[in-house]
Amino acid sequence: MDNGEKAAGRLIAPMYVLGLLGMLCVVIGVFLTRQFDMDKDMFSDYVNISAEWTLDREGTKPVDLVRLGEYMDEDTGILSIYHRLPDMDGDESLVYRSKDVFTKLLIDDEVIFETDVYESRFYNRSPGNLWNVAKFHSDSAGRLAELQIYMVYDTNAITVDSTLWGDRTDIILTFCKDKIFGIVVSMLMVIIGLVLIAFDLMPAYSHARKHHGMVWLGLYSTLIGIWSLIETNAMQFFVADMRILQLIDNIIMIVDSMPLLLYLNCEYRIFKYWFMRLFGYANAVYILVSAGMQLSGVNDLHGLLSGALLTLVVSCVTLLVWVVFRLRNMLKRHEPILNYVLQLSGLCALWISALCEMMRYTKADHMDRAEYLRVGMLVFIVCLAVSSQLETYRLLENGLKFDIISSLAYSDGLTGLGNRTAYLEQLDAYVGGETGISQLGIVFLDVNNLKRVNDNQGHEKGDELITAASKIISDSFGRYGKAYRIGGDEFCVLMAGLGLQETYEHGLSEFQKLIDEANKTKMYTYEIQIANGFSVCDIIDRQKIDEAVMEADSAMYANKKMLKSRAAKSV
Repeated sequence: MDNGEKAAGRLIAPMYVLGLLGMLCVVIGVFLTRQFDMDKDMFSDYVNISAEWTLDREGTKPVDLVRLGEYMDEDTGILSIYHRLPDMDGDESLVYRSKDVFTKLLIDDEVIFETDVYESRFYNRSPGNLWNVAKFHSDSAGRLAELQIYMVYDTNAITVDSTLWGDRTDIILTFCKDKIFGIVVSMLMVIIGLVLIAFDLMPAYSHARKHHGMVWLGLYSTLIGIWSLIETNAMQFFVADMRILQLIDNIIMIVDSMPLLLYLNCEYRIFKYWFMRLFGYANAVYILVSAGMQLSGVNDLHGLLSGALLTLVVSCVTLLVWVVFRLRNMLKRHEPILNYVLQLSGLCALWISALCEMMRYTKADHMDRAEYLRVGMLVFIVCLAVSSQLETYRLLENGLKFDIISSLAYSDGLTGLGNRTAYLEQLDAYVGGETGISQLGIVFLDVNNLKRVNDNQGHEKGDELITAASKIISDSFGRYGKAYRIGGDEFCVLMAGLGLQETYEHGLSEFQKLIDEANKTKMYTYEIQIANGFSVCDIIDRQKIDEAVMEADSAMYANKKMLKSRAAKSV
């Protein structure tokens, strides 16, 4: 390979990866610029009346919906805001989002709409994150609408925003169109997670990796994808029981750090450190206690979310420290570092997006808490998945080499049967009690006239005779046990189980039938003769097995002598 070819091999793949990243940047750029353009005319077919609500019926005290908690009367836990309905040509709808509050909408003190949620003792106390849709008829034009807000947790949790007036269908379609990027990214994370789980459960991957790290990473990706999809707030338009979405959202936030910990343990054995074991136990206890509190009604999951943030931060910091530590050591030893560079890139994407999300969230309670985070999460998951797949490929490659070496060590090169080494190790396994068998059947076989065929027809024909004999043995006795070639012309079949004498007789019938067919059809330039002898060992220990081997060997030599005598008489 010349220098130009080597350079191409080193440069083309990285250039391709950079090209893919560039394409991703194009998609993100289109999304961002499109987002700004949409914000300008998002409400072209309807209007956003969020700035038109007041604290009094006369409309003299404007209310800032972002600061609703400051207006709440904590003694009653109720806040009313007002809006004079505009003129209407036909039926119109008021669509507004509420979070962690119950609401009622009144016209001239008459309730026309209220938060309608399914009830269960296992739900959180609040109805969650809802889109409320109240329909008004044309005769409501000019009348005073009162929106009553009922506090559930505390004033910091009160949210009513995005109060939109117009056609309900237009509002929903425009909102879903605006959130299509987040919906697609969320579903992509779910798909990636399910694919990773499926890959890990494939026999080849399970055999290579010896653990299920990809299952845990796939579960983490799936959970994060579902959480991200709920956070788009688009599903709330299409789910009848909207309260269940809040519960699932909270559950995922509490449990999703554990799959990441288990993935880290599978990949890096973090639980060998006592402090990480302690953290793992604490996280598991936290999840169990959270479930217990929710079921018993002592507290709901919404009030336990601070622990979820702590566990996620610790898990990510653990991965960062480990990756940096490994990367430093590998650079010192001049080892390949692609896997760890990928993991570090994913972590950086996750933390940058999380930092942007936190800065955005400190300014206001945004409708979508995962708008930036989901992109970082997707990059993080993809980087970890690609890293794990590269490691799996390496393990599969090494495992294949090991299997080939193992096959050469324990297989006969000519026949493909087990060799003498495999035969002796199997006997040792029986003696050691590793197999738990109660009876062992031993069939000894010897191919007659191999030397004569070698001398008269050549060693190629002799090898053909051995191959033909091995196939007959495999297709008859080998169906009931494991066949071995233990010498030049010697074979053995080990059979375990009960009723071995009957099993041997079935095998013997098939064995003789195959030999007769081969000789009658004159498939070969020589006659096939294979002597056999059988014995059963009822007590599995070294002495009894050795005695059974000698008995089978003696029976085989007796059969060999009889076959030669019969052949001599026929001549």
